[in-house]
Amino acid sequence: MRDLNDQMNDLLSDYHVFYQNVRGFHWNVKGADFFILHEKFEELYTQLYQNIDDLAERIITIGYKPLHSYSKYLSQSIHKEVTDVSGEEETVEQVIKGLGVLSTSHRKVAQLAGEIGDIVTEDMLTNFVADLEKRMWMFTMYKK
Repeated sequence: MRDLNDQMNDLLSDYHVFYQNVRGFHWNVKGADFFILHEKFEELYTQLYQNIDDLAERIITIGYKPLHSYSKYLSQSIHKEVTDVSGEEETVEQVIKGLGVLSTSHRKVAQLAGEIGDIVTEDMLTNFVADLEKRMWMFTMYKK
């Protein structure tokens, strides 16, 4: 379970950095599709926030402590802070990339959860992946 906790906290870190990036895109996006993207970014970060909360609560449920400082998130996340990005194409590209990274990370952690018999965590993460991949598909279609 210790390895699962460590990987879940890494995922929690990824979520926090990506969440903040999406908030920045929401606040700063510019262009003809401002209204559409502003709304879609808000929908996305709202769901990310819910996933963050569910993930942190699951970490507690399995007997561990979720990380709760940005310094730890930044040091453990594979996501990097994205600053000074406001163009429609670039913000959408960053969102697609971030969703892909999160989906890949989820699969890795869900696989470990399944291997050790934690079907609740495995199921939760599998459901998160389904939503993230659908959002990634939708943002990809926006670019076409």
